[in-house]
Amino acid sequence: MNTQTYMQKLELLAERSISSYSYIHSLLEELKPLLPFAGACCTNIDPYRLLSTGAVVAHNMESIHHQLLTYAYGQEGIHSYDNMTLSHTSVMTLHCATEGQPEQSSRYQDILQPAGFGDELRAALLYKGSCWGYLTLFRKQDQSLFSEQECQWMVEIAPIIAKHLRQFSLAIPFVNEVKLRSPEILMLSQQLELLSSNSDTHHWLDVLRQHEGITTSALPRSILTVASMALTDDTIFDQRLHTDCCSSSLPCSPIQVCVPVREHDYIDITAYALYSHTSSIQLMIAIQSASPLDILPSMMEDYHLSEREKQIVDQVIEGLSTRKIADILHLSPCAVEEHLQSIFAKTKTTSRRELIARLLSQTDCIISR
Repeated sequence: MNTQTYMQKLELLAERSISSYSYIHSLLEELKPLLPFAGACCTNIDPYRLLSTGAVVAHNMESIHHQLLTYAYGQEGIHSYDNMTLSHTSVMTLHCATEGQPEQSSRYQDILQPAGFGDELRAALLYKGSCWGYLTLFRKQDQSLFSEQECQWMVEIAPIIAKHLRQFSLAIPFVNEVKLRSPEILMLSQQLELLSSNSDTHHWLDVLRQHEGITTSALPRSILTVASMALTDDTIFDQRLHTDCCSSSLPCSPIQVCVPVREHDYIDITAYALYSHTSSIQLMIAIQSASPLDILPSMMEDYHLSEREKQIVDQVIEGLSTRKIADILHLSPCAVEEHLQSIFAKTKTTSRRELIARLLSQTDCIISR
């Protein structure tokens, strides 16, 4: 495999694609002859919360995708994407993670093996330290295991795939005309079946389906992700065990993701798990336009601010003085001022007030710089 030639091909794919989803579809088609697989899933990731904002799932994986989500956000101990991302391990196979004993993985025993899969390759798509996607490839039990050479090749191309997913994620215009003035609400059962919703929810479900390239009436994957995570949040069970609350329902900590939707602004999706003492858990999903503070991390990322510069911007928005910022971040006041000058140059602003207005304005357009 000529890595350099393949990277050039990926650049062309990105230039020709109108969205991350069309790019991922083309990527998987190009990848399969060089790295054969029997099933695949590629997920766009919010790098600040490490939650899915949508995914492309092979048709033969649809029947087990919900189970995989449940394990990913609740029961997965071995070979988890969270651990890979935090440890900056970009590629790992199931057989390597379990030292040749995949039976150690409950996900393998409960889901993959019954579905006929024998090995799994996971790639955390990292670019400059941030995770922009997860790519998972599966092989059947009668296929060979993923080799060390194949893993090394994936290590080499993963950053460029991540760079492209980042570009698509940030290339989202703000369109004030379609902002949601109030949250759209839907209720889901513990089995993630739609129970009820308010008037305009179906329109926004269709918007999210179109954004994710879903042609059926299935729930968007971004909603399934926050719902699955809310269901597996340990705080639900801690509250159930320790509360003496007499109310009929009590929400756990909300699970939130910010989804960039082309031509429809950034959409905030929040899931709340509700339970009563006599019935099963239900989920309330709120869909609304993201607030300026929700979008702030994307704005700072798009201006290529360093981690230290992002920390200083957070303090500036809080209204803190240079000396106070210096104390909090253990810097000298001169160092804070130097960072501020760099921030002003990158954002094309000249003062704190102008900087805050630029970063918290939703009339702007985020474009990949």
